[in-house]
Amino acid sequence: MIWSCPGLSSVRWPDPRRSSVVKLVLVIASVAIAAGCNSPPKVVPAELTQIESIRGAKTVWAKGIGGGGKRPAVRFAPYVTDDAVYTASATGKINSLNRSSGDTNWSVNVGPNLTAGISGDDNLLFVANGDGDVFSLRQTDGSRVWSARVSSEVIASPVAGIDHVIVRSIDGKVYSLDKDSGRQRWRFSYNVPALSLHGNGRPLVGADGVLVGLDNGKLVALHGADGQVSWELSLSESAGRSEVDRLNDLDADIRPAGAYVYAVNYQGTLAQIDPARGSTRWTTNMSSSVGMAVDENIVVVTDEFDTVWGLSTADGSVVWEQDALTYRKLTAPAIVDGDTIVVGDYDGYLHLLSAADGTIIGRHKVGSSQIMSQPVLRDGQGYVQLRGGRLAAISF
Repeated sequence: MIWSCPGLSSVRWPDPRRSSVVKLVLVIASVAIAAGCNSPPKVVPAELTQIESIRGAKTVWAKGIGGGGKRPAVRFAPYVTDDAVYTASATGKINSLNRSSGDTNWSVNVGPNLTAGISGDDNLLFVANGDGDVFSLRQTDGSRVWSARVSSEVIASPVAGIDHVIVRSIDGKVYSLDKDSGRQRWRFSYNVPALSLHGNGRPLVGADGVLVGLDNGKLVALHGADGQVSWELSLSESAGRSEVDRLNDLDADIRPAGAYVYAVNYQGTLAQIDPARGSTRWTTNMSSSVGMAVDENIVVVTDEFDTVWGLSTADGSVVWEQDALTYRKLTAPAIVDGDTIVVGDYDGYLHLLSAADGTIIGRHKVGSSQIMSQPVLRDGQGYVQLRGGRLAAISF
C-alpha cells in the first residue's frame, strides 16, 4: 500500500508480518506533520462478532482502586495472596482488599507517579515510581518498612527473592536490594539502544540466580549473590536500516515451566531455553512485547498485532492461530484449568479461547476501559485491573 502527500515522497506501508505497524505509524506521522500532510492511515481494531458462548465468565465483585494513568508502557496488575488482593495506582494509592468480597482491609498512599505495579512475598509488598524510588510495605497494614532510590524510572515490577529484591530501571541497570533494609547489594549494567520500548519485563528470580530480559534482545543470567554474569543468550540480532526496524527488546516476562524457561522478544524469536546451560532447545519466529502463558503442552503468545498463537512446547510448532482480535491491544494470555485461554482488551472485554484450537468460546465485559495486564489467576478465579481505576474478580 502506498501513502503519499505533497512535499513527502511516497512511503510504503509495512508488511504486517515484518515490522511494527504501531511504531512505524508514529514515525510516519511525525514526518507527515512536519511536511504539512494529513494523518496516515489508522490501525483499526477488529470488530467483535457475535459468538456462541460455550465457556462463561461472571464478575464476582468489582472495586474502584485508583486509575492506571495514561502511559501505555505502564501496566499495573494486582498481587494476589491466599487472603488478599493488593493493588497500586498511578496516583500512589495502595489497597489491600479481601479476596472473597472485595472489601477494603486498608489503604495508604506512597506519593504520586507510581510506574511499577505491586509485587510481594509472604509478608512484604514492593512498588516503585518514575523517580526511581522503591518502597517496601507491610502486608498487614501498609506501613512503610523502607524506601530506596535507584538511578532512574522503574516500570517493571520489583521481584522478591529469598532475602533480596530485584529492581530493573529503564536506564539499563538491574539492582539487588536487601529485603530487610533496602540497602544495595549489587548492580548490573548494560547498554540500552538509542530507541527501545523501555520495558515492563520482570526479572525471573530463582534459588541461585536471576534471569533478565534486556532491551537489546538478550537474555542474561546473573548470580544471585553478586550479580556476576553466568551466561548470556541473544534471542535475535537487531537488523534493518532504521532504529524502528532494529527494535528487538526482550520486554515480556520470562516464563518457567518444568525444567525450561520461555522467552520472547519484539520483532524476534520465541525460545524454549535450558536455564542450566543457557542454550536454546528450539526457537521460532515471533514478535511480542506483552508476553505469553505456558502449561505442560502449549505456549500461548499474544503477538504485536494482537494475534494469539498456540504453539507446542515439544518443538515450537504452531498448533493454532486466532486473528479475530487484531489491534484490540490484547494482554498477555492466561490459561484457565488447562483448557481455556483468557485475554483482555482495550475496551474492557475478556475473551475466552479454546486451548485446543484457539476458537473464541466466550466473552465477558468487565468494564469500559483497557484491561492493562495479564489476568492473575488463583484458585480458579481471575483478577483484572483496568486503566480507568477498576479491579474485578472474575469467576470462569
